[in-house]
Amino acid sequence: MQRLARVNLDQQNSAAVELFGHYNEITAILLRHLPPSTASMLARPEVHGEVVEWYSELQGQPYLLGNSERDQQARKQAETFISHRLATVDKLRAELVQKGSINAEQATLLERVVDAAQHDSIQIYIVNKQPVMTGWGLGEKPIPVPPPVVPAPSKSLGWLWLLPLLLLLLGGLAWWLFFRPEPVQSQPMEPVKVEISKPEPPKEEPKPEPPKEELKPEPQRLEFIPEPEEPSKVEEPPKVEEPPKVEEPPKVEDPPKVEEPPKQEKPKYCTKTITPAQRPQMVIVFDDSLSMLASLNESSAVINAFWDRWNNNEIISEEEKVHMFREPRRLTTAKKAATDIIDKIDPNIDIGLVSLRRCPGARNHGMFGPSKRKALKAQIRGLFPKEGEENIGTALHSGLRQAAAMVDGVKRDAFILVLSDGEESCDKGNTNVCAIAQELAKQKPKLKINVVDIGGAKAANCLATETKGKVFTANSKAQVTNMINQAIKPMVEKEECK
Repeated sequence: MQRLARVNLDQQNSAAVELFGHYNEITAILLRHLPPSTASMLARPEVHGEVVEWYSELQGQPYLLGNSERDQQARKQAETFISHRLATVDKLRAELVQKGSINAEQATLLERVVDAAQHDSIQIYIVNKQPVMTGWGLGEKPIPVPPPVVPAPSKSLGWLWLLPLLLLLLGGLAWWLFFRPEPVQSQPMEPVKVEISKPEPPKEEPKPEPPKEELKPEPQRLEFIPEPEEPSKVEEPPKVEEPPKVEEPPKVEDPPKVEEPPKQEKPKYCTKTITPAQRPQMVIVFDDSLSMLASLNESSAVINAFWDRWNNNEIISEEEKVHMFREPRRLTTAKKAATDIIDKIDPNIDIGLVSLRRCPGARNHGMFGPSKRKALKAQIRGLFPKEGEENIGTALHSGLRQAAAMVDGVKRDAFILVLSDGEESCDKGNTNVCAIAQELAKQKPKLKINVVDIGGAKAANCLATETKGKVFTANSKAQVTNMINQAIKPMVEKEECK
């Protein structure tokens, strides 16, 4: 669960704070009858004094929609989705009231939350491609603006004033036709001849004389200057010959030194430090119960609500099942990561396998030697629960005791890797898994248990705490693979070079 926003409360928000106290009851009704996305679009409010914090159980980076053009387009799509979901909630409320499935108080809560989700204080975040609203219930529902009233056209009698004007025009026309004077005929006048002088052709302007070419000076001729004659050489006096030098006997050179080749370092020999009597022992405790079929893309709260409905034999549509069991599943990802790490484990170490699917006891698949690694991986790939299978559950108590019985843990180091997403469901309430871990820590001091907690249930984390092991929490496909690799580091092959 991650926090999205933090808002200060006012005195006028007392009704909203009272509504926040019924959040779990409201979402439980929505999850029982509608897809999980309807409940997850309402961020969880947690009131601390005069502050309310908004949380979402969806996994992924939250993004607040702003005022940019791109965000406005995304906001329109989100608001359309939210309006459709709110209409579905309102319709569900009416149906449940008609059937008598909810009381009047619960119907009022659904009606109030639909109204609160339309307040002007809402901010919309996008988390894992789904809209999540914060600030619902803290504002007011915007009042719809009524459309402007267009006045109806009134019957006008203004044309009546044209009637006397029309009569006046008709009277004037009659007078002009009967009483007009005869027109006076004017004598014809001779036409006046107008002589149009022909325009004189434009005088030609004198053409400008072309500029005179400047006389370029002729290139100067270079006269040949004879080289000066060399002065006559003065004869040198004859040289006096020196007496011949006595030649020294040739020196005998020392024989060349033979270079010694560089000393090469002796190669290091790498040997295994583990003797057969000292080899650690390892067992994988694998949870292949029905809960491991859930998708890693769903939050723990949504998954728990789904299994509550499943265990109460409520009707669940095929569409909801397909949505909940979509890839990447917890089981598929854990099996892929487990088979990949087997080749990294020291080949001198035997590996055991215990599966937790059946009640009342877990299944011991035995120990697999170095030559049976392929068979071990095939066994892990074949782990799969079936819908409707009898006695299905998570036999964590039985599986832990069987795994501990397969290793020494007193004279030899022992290691148990637990891959699980939940708590004991076969022997629930009778045995405490933490008490078993304390007992094993005393009986087998060299036993360590590492736990890969898939989904963050924290049900088996005390196994690691009591035996000085480690807990690796994984909420996504990448985290499951990474955490399993981290958890088996003590069993990775080591060599010592001398």
